[in-house]
Amino acid sequence: MRKIMPTVAMTLALMVPTFAQAVEACCCCEQDPPGAQAGHDAHDAHAADPDHAAHDVVTSPADGAMTDGSPDWFTATFPHAMTLKTVTVTAEGRDAVAVPVAAAAATTRVSADLPTLAPGNYVLNWTAEGADGHEMTGAVRFMVH
Repeated sequence: MRKIMPTVAMTLALMVPTFAQAVEACCCCEQDPPGAQAGHDAHDAHAADPDHAAHDVVTSPADGAMTDGSPDWFTATFPHAMTLKTVTVTAEGRDAVAVPVAAAAATTRVSADLPTLAPGNYVLNWTAEGADGHEMTGAVRFMVH
């Protein structure tokens, strides 16, 4: 049992970053949390709520990923239908590059075709919009080998 527990703990520690993404603004809950006012106060309450991470966005590449070559696509999976609005990729020490986002109907899985990325460190910023007009934004940091 003593030998199994450290292995389980290490496995969980390595898996967590692939599931929880850096989501800066959220519209993914149908209801405001108790005590929050509708609108931006609700978003502020989500940012302070660690349990909110349970329904965050899952992306590929994942935040903290080290890819073997340039990823072909950015993909985000949401808990409810969203429309991808913007994607930018920034190489370390360079200006952001806008990635074309094709117009598409709202869905729970969205994607954008990425340009070929040279080896290096990148930050990908994205914005998506829900049917109610609220935006969700996030950042994914990854390395291309």
